[in-house]
Amino acid sequence: MLPFDRVEWPLRRHWIDIAWWAFAIANLVAMALWPSWETVPFHFIWVSLTLLYGFRVWKLGHTFLTLGFVVVFTGWVLFHDFLGGFQLPGELTEVPLMAAMFLASVWHAQRRLTALRDAQHVSEQNLRLLEQGQAFVQDASHELRTPITIALGHAELIQRTSSDPVAAQDATVVVEELQRLRRLAERLVMLASADQPDFLRRTRIEVEPMILNLARRWSVTPRRWSLVRLDDAPIWGDPDRLELAFDALIENAVKHTCPEDRVDLSVVRSGDVVTIAIADSGDGIAPEDLGRIFERFAKATRGATDQAREGSGLGLAIVKTLVEAHGGTIEVESELGVGTTFRVNLPVATDEAGAGPGLAPGVPAEAVGASNGDGDGAHANVHAAQDGETTVTQPVGRHP
Repeated sequence: MLPFDRVEWPLRRHWIDIAWWAFAIANLVAMALWPSWETVPFHFIWVSLTLLYGFRVWKLGHTFLTLGFVVVFTGWVLFHDFLGGFQLPGELTEVPLMAAMFLASVWHAQRRLTALRDAQHVSEQNLRLLEQGQAFVQDASHELRTPITIALGHAELIQRTSSDPVAAQDATVVVEELQRLRRLAERLVMLASADQPDFLRRTRIEVEPMILNLARRWSVTPRRWSLVRLDDAPIWGDPDRLELAFDALIENAVKHTCPEDRVDLSVVRSGDVVTIAIADSGDGIAPEDLGRIFERFAKATRGATDQAREGSGLGLAIVKTLVEAHGGTIEVESELGVGTTFRVNLPVATDEAGAGPGLAPGVPAEAVGASNGDGDGAHANVHAAQDGETTVTQPVGRHP
């Protein structure tokens, strides 16, 4: 440890002030000893004072006390030399001139300091409001889960056991609305926890089996489902979070399409980036809505189906949050009456060690069932169509 490191306050804290005072006194002595050259140490004092103030920005009381000391002593030395005939009378004007210049620097420094304090205060206040808002959303969402679950259980019981058709129909409406509230609460919790360090649990993922699994699960919905292309693409990510993001994109496509419309899924690898595209031939998104569809609670104002307008407006905001948390980007192209395409770009895992073989388009149906661990009983038949694309046909019977 250096000797200087053992010096305690106030010497250690104010060493630069002490050094300047020693420098100023030495220059005052030089002014008195060499009157013919006194303008050099005179300006050294004032220039060093201005530089020191810009570095320290003292309180106003300390500032004016120091200024008064410099004005009195430098002025006294100049006046003494004037009486001795060493300096002209005009040199005395240097003192008020240098003092005025120093006061100008004090004014600007104080204004800047005040502005920085105001900005810091606003920043701290905004940070507190943001933390309070996130805590409120998370706490409120957690508190809503239990009563929603209880109410949903009772409503489903009434729906199943009621012999009155009107009561059963009313219970169905209640069940649907409670399910919407539960989904909204879960999405709010996810958005509130997106900034937490343990938000993602990364592991190595093969993208194409995940997309095949999604296609198999969603193929029970009456749409013209197609797997256009599936490239091998390992990535590092949270499989549950990514699957939730792709589910939200497919759900969005379903909401904006009719049973006769197409929904195409594809995985295309280009260098170190894999692009997962979800395209539909639905009603599309209006140009004025494209710039805000990823904002929270944003909904389409034109061209959307009634089902799409009834959404919470959080689905695409969650998708954007999840994709960016994985270091990726999301793009959208849409035209009213033609359809919409969402492209999720994710970085490919650079470490190829342990990467298994991917599933190519045109694999048989039994391979699709074996490529995922979803045991919900839904299955899809995958076959090669005449035009070379892989098509998922809709199973008959169960609908979400």
